[in-house]
Amino acid sequence: MKILISGSSSGIGLSTTKQLLAMNHEVTGLSRQLEKAQLDHPNFSLLQLDLNELEDCDRKLKSLIKDQTFDCFIHCAGYGHFGSIEQFSVAQIDQAIRVNLTSALVLCRQLVPMFRHQKQGRLIFIGSESALNAGKKGALYSAAKFGLRGFCQALREDCSKDGITVSLINPGMVRSPFFDEQPFAPADQSENAIETEDVAKLICQILQTSTDIVMDEINLSPRVKSINFSPQSS
Repeated sequence: MKILISGSSSGIGLSTTKQLLAMNHEVTGLSRQLEKAQLDHPNFSLLQLDLNELEDCDRKLKSLIKDQTFDCFIHCAGYGHFGSIEQFSVAQIDQAIRVNLTSALVLCRQLVPMFRHQKQGRLIFIGSESALNAGKKGALYSAAKFGLRGFCQALREDCSKDGITVSLINPGMVRSPFFDEQPFAPADQSENAIETEDVAKLICQILQTSTDIVMDEINLSPRVKSINFSPQSS
């Protein structure tokens, strides 16, 4: 299987890329940071994309799929800004929505016609529990993730008769570099966070199911939800 994956240099995207390569799939990674995204594997290739630069993303992806086709797209890229809405500049709001929501629409603008032409394809998106229940200080992040969830639901309806499946995974707190720049993180005990490898395993399970079955939306939560806050956030 030939798979295209965004956010392949870190977190869920990196773990998924490694597991897919171990299963002998051909993987093309999309990443903004080339120096972090390099993987020494004969089945791995890389395309540099900055999801904040939407016109450039559209152009580069269009060029890529002229030369090759893919069986699946996995959208793992994203980041979080948390705080009261008045704390963010217009530029910060714009970038957060671009990277966490609009980029998915722009990439699918090119990929969906390719899958329709092939009469098959899988689209898998990493959402968030913030798309299910908006929390305190999460107005900006939840707005993007609620939007992504709505996009997946509509896309699923639009594409089902074309042999295209659309799946959305909504994890709770995942122990990953996502929290490196946050004033909080899941508590240290294993029951307080989902591991990136476990989300990657779920993605691989979706890929192994029949294309006549759609795992439309899957919600994941750690068994316990304890959080550590940094001193400056308390």
